[in-house]
Amino acid sequence: MDSDNRAGVGLADRAEAGTAAGTEPGTRGPAGPTAWQYLLDEGLDPAGRVPVHAVRGSTPPADAAGRPGAYRPNPRHGRPLPGPGPAEVPAGGPAPGLPPLGAGRRPAGRALLSWLEDGRAPRLCRIAGSSGSGRTHLLTWLAAACPPDHPRPGRRVHALLDAEGLTVRSATARLADLLGLTAGEPADLLEALQDGTPRTVVVTDLDRAGGPRLPGTPERLARELLVPLLSVPWLLLVVEAAHGPAADLLADAAPTGAVLDLDQPQWTDPAQYAAWCAGLAGHPVDPAATHPSPGLAQLAARTPGAAPDPALPPADRAAALAAAWWQAVPDAERAALTALAGADGPLSAELWATLPGADPAAVAAAADLLPPPPMADRWRLRPAPLAELVAADRPPVDHAAMMWEVAGGIPVRADGGPDLAASDPERLALLVRHASAGDPGSPMLDEIDLLLHAEPATVTAAFQHAEDAGLPPTPLAAAWRRAAPDRAATARPADRAAVLHAHLTGRHDAAAAHCADLARQADTRWHAVWQHLPAAGPCAAALGLGPHAGHLLLADGTGLHLADPATGRLLGPVEPSTEGGTDPEPHPRALTATPYGGALLLNASGELRPLAVRGAPALPDGAPALPGAGTAVAGHEGVLVFGGPDGLVHCVETATGTAHRPDAPLHEGPVTALGAAAADGGTLVASGGEDGRVWTWMPGRPPLPAPVDRRPWPVTAVALAATPAGLLLAAAWSDGLLRLRRWGERHRGADLRLGAAVRTLAVTPEGLVVAALPGSVLGLALVG
Repeated sequence: MDSDNRAGVGLADRAEAGTAAGTEPGTRGPAGPTAWQYLLDEGLDPAGRVPVHAVRGSTPPADAAGRPGAYRPNPRHGRPLPGPGPAEVPAGGPAPGLPPLGAGRRPAGRALLSWLEDGRAPRLCRIAGSSGSGRTHLLTWLAAACPPDHPRPGRRVHALLDAEGLTVRSATARLADLLGLTAGEPADLLEALQDGTPRTVVVTDLDRAGGPRLPGTPERLARELLVPLLSVPWLLLVVEAAHGPAADLLADAAPTGAVLDLDQPQWTDPAQYAAWCAGLAGHPVDPAATHPSPGLAQLAARTPGAAPDPALPPADRAAALAAAWWQAVPDAERAALTALAGADGPLSAELWATLPGADPAAVAAAADLLPPPPMADRWRLRPAPLAELVAADRPPVDHAAMMWEVAGGIPVRADGGPDLAASDPERLALLVRHASAGDPGSPMLDEIDLLLHAEPATVTAAFQHAEDAGLPPTPLAAAWRRAAPDRAATARPADRAAVLHAHLTGRHDAAAAHCADLARQADTRWHAVWQHLPAAGPCAAALGLGPHAGHLLLADGTGLHLADPATGRLLGPVEPSTEGGTDPEPHPRALTATPYGGALLLNASGELRPLAVRGAPALPDGAPALPGAGTAVAGHEGVLVFGGPDGLVHCVETATGTAHRPDAPLHEGPVTALGAAAADGGTLVASGGEDGRVWTWMPGRPPLPAPVDRRPWPVTAVALAATPAGLLLAAAWSDGLLRLRRWGERHRGADLRLGAAVRTLAVTPEGLVVAALPGSVLGLALVG
């Protein structure tokens, strides 16, 4: 494996030391508006793999308004991650057996494993080669050989993202979901990845991103998502991309990145390749004529008399072989193959047979002429020269005719209407795809039932196609973007309907009501009451205390607002979000009211800022001194609660200054969220940590023997309050799950996902849950 040919550095050689373009010495990050910058310990190679404990701090890029990001000290600096546990073995020790890797590709597989475990290797590895060279198959094998829980930490792949057909937004949402995070935009994902967790991400089929209707998507995906990911020092990236604009963007961002080109013969064992070719069904294959491309061999086995010239490059041999194959296809099967070429994506044989010019018998015969699909019964023309040849030999696609043919296969209800719930999501996706291709502003994009039951990535691509065509976003398109439904966690149409209802509330009453009705029919146990879109996000929310009890405090990039918690409606003019000043806080992390009517705001840098709210100070003269920094803060009548990076929780009585804390840290790692409420004659504190645990504790009493909840992702927000139906606890985690539980309930309550990680939570005395997301604030209620 070699580095990019412009760098000329081998895989086992240390990357050239130096700083990335557009950065200061000792920092890391490609130049550009979306890159984070990192301050590293002296002597480290900014282009290499940097452990999180060697990063002093980071600075995010400027926000959408051009305001610079605030420097964030790294709480893990100087604190190495724990070593391998008892079930783990260090690099060089025994490892589980590897899954088989056919077509003689063992040399390529060994090279990838060596790259993963080599601490001196660059953080980017690009898998190159012509279509049919087996790039996707190799990376699928790598993910299977290196699961996230592999006993050797150097052999772990944490996410395998298939980019085919995805837009920047859908790829971001799916990748976040695979990593146990949640994000709808690349900036949100970059923010979530600042947790310092080492991860390896594999991306396949970058060149097929977006599909034919969004031809510039591979470059956009590289520029807007993958290049910013390369700035994260503890992230490794393996990307399948042939030579072209997207690959050039990656090479510019990581000039010393490794490249494994599968067209080069050294990555395929000739004897093993020949033995594999001998086992292919169909016509005999000359291994020398197709080496080192498995895709060419599979096509040659379907082509009578195939004899490509071994002296030609693989791409030229593929073109010649595709021409010979197409010439040998009988007329009866040509119509079925041209129909498949117009589908703009892989199809099942059943759906393929419903296209104009195809029928079950013709499809079965045509399928016998094609190389076997990488996924069972998901057919497409491959390699690329074959697909291009067939597409060039067919008339333009009649999208209206395709829509009618596809719609004809949708089941019919008793009342004669289409039964979308009983239809195959793949069929509905094909319907959306052709509706969008024929008209970017197709009325079908306003059909909520269709969008809820179609494959989400196709819907996202259709909205992207409309956006690229210059059409203004509809309320449904905007709600779809905020809901980010391109994730396995929202696969149920009822779950998508509930989340869309939340993001449509107050924006499109008819659509919101329809989504709410669909969610109720599925016994969804929560619903949205109101929605507030901040003028400049993100936003933090807290309930007022003292003279502002009964009000909601909202802090965003414009300042501090008072709002009605029952409706979310803003009350009066904006307040400055600093005591005695006018500068707003563009990066609120947590917000809490103080018993005196003011508030405390914790920003992204860990600084506590006192806020005066309509003349009421955060703390009067003589009040207990605030800590200089922290990781979480909460307040209630008479107390303020602070959390720190050491897992400790401090509760301070504001009247006396008396401090309480548990005898031992409640969390392993930083406290990330706090809430407080009156209970049992005292104050009940809820704390969440980076360790994924939620504890409850009352000052002056020992904590419970076990956390009240735990999940394998960091807690992002907690809140609790006494309500007419009992004590209600709300907790949110970084993977986007929000859990609402009444005290003592085990089988009721609600688990929901709102399309983004919840940043702050508040629970009103009436039982309304106020959840602040990166771009909106929602009022939610439990049902029953």
